[in-house]
Amino acid sequence: MEDSWTSQLIGRPVEAVEQWEGCPCVVRFAGGYRLQIESLWRLLSSGTLALTSRDDGQLFGRNEPVNAVSDLSSKLLGQTLSALQVAQGTADLTLHFGEQILHVVSDSSGYEAWQVEGPTGTVAVGQGGGNVAVWG
Repeated sequence: MEDSWTSQLIGRPVEAVEQWEGCPCVVRFAGGYRLQIESLWRLLSSGTLALTSRDDGQLFGRNEPVNAVSDLSSKLLGQTLSALQVAQGTADLTLHFGEQILHVVSDSSGYEAWQVEGPTGTVAVGQGGGNVAVWG
């Protein structure tokens, strides 16, 4: 699925990865674009599963628990988005940053998984049930 809202994001670097109250993960891109993730996400690095949102707070043999958003930030900060796909039927979102691939997985048939907002008021929403709604 390629349309104007997706093409506007291509070529934009990541400026920040944050956690907001009420929104577990927000990826801010240059130019005033942002992706709000409200579902499971996973990061692949060189084709291997490196991190997921469900890893947050787990020790996995470390001295300190995983801080998933902070770890995601260290991998994506400054990286440029080279490709973006939305899966038909699920609205899963796949973002490519060179060797890093961020999957946003729609894990509910009723709740929104993600939302992309642009500086001109364009909003795209990955809705429960696999639909994508776009306004603006």
